[in-house]
Amino acid sequence: MTATKDCIAEAGKTAGIAGGMGLFVSAMQNTAQKHTIGAKGVITRTGGTIAFFAAMGGIFTLGECAAKDMRGEDDAINAGIGGCAAGMLAGIKSHSFAKMSIGCAAVGATMYAYEATGQLKGGFADKTREEKKQHEKEFFRQKTE
Repeated sequence: MTATKDCIAEAGKTAGIAGGMGLFVSAMQNTAQKHTIGAKGVITRTGGTIAFFAAMGGIFTLGECAAKDMRGEDDAINAGIGGCAAGMLAGIKSHSFAKMSIGCAAVGATMYAYEATGQLKGGFADKTREEKKQHEKEFFRQKTE
């Protein structure tokens, strides 16, 4: 399988997962609104939320994967590029270049920071038990003056 097919497959998977999250949010929106349509309002009234979430997830993954293929590196910058592409979608939806730029900067910076800091795992995620104990000993060492 080529890298392009992998990117498209990954983007499809992410779009499906994000669409599922969008379905949940759409259901919550439908519950909060007053109308007489009932449960089918999840699709008819607030269904755009499902598509928006799916598109954001798919575009993010496709942008990140394409950046990785083009740059030849696997680092946090790729997540920033994917986040920028996904953030632009919010501006496109509102027909505003300013909102596209702000969305690009905000989502791109957030995703870059998330990836650069170890995906909220912290600095000890990849350390062995012995390395963690050694750090603890050094950190709590009594100062001798």
